[in-house]
Amino acid sequence: MTRDVSRSFLITKVLPAIVAKWPREARGETIWIQQDNARTHIEPNDEAFRLAVQQTGLDIRIFNQPPNSPDLNILDLGFFASLQSKTFLTQSKNMDDLIQNVQREFSSYDESKIRNVFLTLQGCMIEVMKKEEEMVTRSPI
Repeated sequence: MTRDVSRSFLITKVLPAIVAKWPREARGETIWIQQDNARTHIEPNDEAFRLAVQQTGLDIRIFNQPPNSPDLNILDLGFFASLQSKTFLTQSKNMDDLIQNVQREFSSYDESKIRNVFLTLQGCMIEVMKKEEEMVTRSPI
């Protein structure tokens, strides 16, 4: 994966899919594409992407998630946090006890508890986008 491949995918696949599926009544709203900070992702001000977006007639913008945010990492947000909260309920007198407790909780973990973690992640991403939009509209240009 390279930045050029990422850009090409966004322009040839993602943008046409958004245009095809975006409701007419919402055409005036800003559409945010949120990406993590992978080096292969395009910059939010990428010129080729901006030109491709102009041709759609929509207001589509890219922004990056906050770097290294545990609130936007599916494992930190859901599984590890849940496992940690269960492990804290047991007493560990030393490192060996802690390791045993974590292993026991991991082995007995009820998978049904993690089903909604993607909804939680989506909610966190929406809140990040709201905050980002608020910061963009406040900053002088």
